[in-house]
Amino acid sequence: MGAATATAAALPVSQLSAATTSNYFALTIAPANAQMIDGVMVYVLAYFRDSTLASAELRVREGQVITIDVINNDVAPHGFDIPGIPGATIPQIAAGATARVSFVAPPAGSFLYVDPYKAPLNRILGLHGPFIVEPANGLTTTGSPTPFSQAKLTPQVAAVFNALGGGSPRFPGNKWDPVDPTREKLWLFSQTDPLVNAAVAAKQTVDPAKVVSTFLPRYFTINGLSGFDTAVHGTHASPQAERIMASGRQGQPTLVRTMNAGLATHSVHIHGNHCMILTDSDATGVHHLESNVYERDVWMLKPMHRIDVLLPFERPPDIPKAAWPMKEEPWPLRYVMHCHCEMSQTAGGGNYPMGAVTHWEMTGPL
Repeated sequence: MGAATATAAALPVSQLSAATTSNYFALTIAPANAQMIDGVMVYVLAYFRDSTLASAELRVREGQVITIDVINNDVAPHGFDIPGIPGATIPQIAAGATARVSFVAPPAGSFLYVDPYKAPLNRILGLHGPFIVEPANGLTTTGSPTPFSQAKLTPQVAAVFNALGGGSPRFPGNKWDPVDPTREKLWLFSQTDPLVNAAVAAKQTVDPAKVVSTFLPRYFTINGLSGFDTAVHGTHASPQAERIMASGRQGQPTLVRTMNAGLATHSVHIHGNHCMILTDSDATGVHHLESNVYERDVWMLKPMHRIDVLLPFERPPDIPKAAWPMKEEPWPLRYVMHCHCEMSQTAGGGNYPMGAVTHWEMTGPL
């Protein structure tokens, strides 16, 4: 990624851990080039943190007063908004201007920050990123750690986390660990229609009201990456791929925050384990914890939708209990994650499987 006139790398989401929460952020809106998985360079807009991290993952602590400065270095007006968080909005920032917003971090959850100006145009050009709120007290009443605020826990979600780590015979091993960054992953889905991006780059007028009906994405990304780049392959690795790909032993449950910043609906499908659906969000961005926790291997992510799931890292059900752990098959066990909206597995109009795909791996038994 670089200035709009320079050669650039792929657009990543920065990897920040629980230790890097803050109550102040400075973001700069600027144009850039992003290299797609097939080498095509596409004009994008992005929120940069510290002038280097595009679409940076912002992490805060529940209850803190958060201040965000947004500098608009583009030639057109833009804005800033976190749907679902009262007061976290700047409707418009003139070209060359700086604006500030302050608000109180809500109860813990996964959110998206986006550009609301000329919605959804600027959002699909790249002006979006993840906003994570960590709990002030994430323990269940019996002491099991969760990623959610204790006051908002439903009995059903609390029961899931209490069952982990031997609380139920089904889940031997460990509790979910909020301190271990490998036990939390982020899948931020988005899509790119290069024709829309090129029109904006050429200073053509693009009617935001017509974007949805004419949007024809050719690239489908997770955290700005796609295809081979979304997972760790031996020495082919990056912090961004590690933020996506879940890896661990049996009994190391992992939270996966899934979000969709684009315009195409995704049907996220995972092999090897069923996931517990922990949260959902409504059309206004308000999220809630589930009062009926379903186990699914597929869940729908509509545009601007956010769902947190738990990948339990239990013995894969296709392996008989009597044959576990395996004695001849090699570790790790690898299982694919892909979207059931099949075209999203491609890039550039048919390059398969170079779209919104990745995998997770189980490195060994208990």
